[in-house]
Amino acid sequence: MLPFCTVQQDLKQLVVVLQSNDVVIFLRPEVGDIAVTLGILNLFDEATGLKTNLQKSNVLPIRCGVTELAAMQNLLPCALTDFPCKYLGLPLSLKKLTKEQIQPIIDRIADQLPGWKADLMTKVGRKVQVQFVLTGMLIYLVMAFDFLPWAIREVDKIRRGFLWRGRRDAKGGHCLVAWVKVCLPKELGGLGISDLKSLGWALRMRWVWLQKTEPHRPWANLPIHVPEQVRAFFKVVVYSEVGDGTKTLFWTDRWLHGQCIADLAPRLFAIIPKRRIKQRTV
Repeated sequence: MLPFCTVQQDLKQLVVVLQSNDVVIFLRPEVGDIAVTLGILNLFDEATGLKTNLQKSNVLPIRCGVTELAAMQNLLPCALTDFPCKYLGLPLSLKKLTKEQIQPIIDRIADQLPGWKADLMTKVGRKVQVQFVLTGMLIYLVMAFDFLPWAIREVDKIRRGFLWRGRRDAKGGHCLVAWVKVCLPKELGGLGISDLKSLGWALRMRWVWLQKTEPHRPWANLPIHVPEQVRAFFKVVVYSEVGDGTKTLFWTDRWLHGQCIADLAPRLFAIIPKRRIKQRTV
């Protein structure tokens, strides 16, 4: 699974090949690169006996001109499609996801309700369904992208309606406790139902943690798109023990008595090139 769902727009001309077995290949729309890729796939076929069916694959061009598109169509026997598309169940887009792309996700959550016979369930049973089914359906999605505020409100409306009334909608009079309090931990007087915004931030922080602790992962050097609040919280709660210093960033990690150089010397930090900030270690 990729730790993002938006292909960055600063990429130059690329071709994205999505194969039927969920393999994605990024390559330049050049004759040489396409020929080498096809050669590798042929060698894989001969070595394993697993033949790649390119007819069931799709090509999605990024910033390609007429010449590049013609070369692709001549060399790659794949269907030519465009973004947005789906990869591993996630919407993949060159831009921010639109309401039309997110609405089917919300509708799929609402479609769960009719078959549950909510009238025969207690509020405790509904609470379990809300937390472990309706909320659980979103975990895979919010790990990859930010749910927009309007989408969170729509999903909360479904969760609130089912909890208090057993329906998709619930009026104010049906709600016994404010939703903000419902989403508090039980220790603080709430019902322990996850707040979707906080849940998304916590799950997205996982990518920042893995990028820091497991730099050998193939995507670790790619720019990971997470909210600034997530990076700020990660910066506050994580500090580094230097060791040999090879994994500790000199400027931004909290390695000097629990503080970072960026906070200790902000004016000096302001004149350091960004590339050096990302690469210089202790």
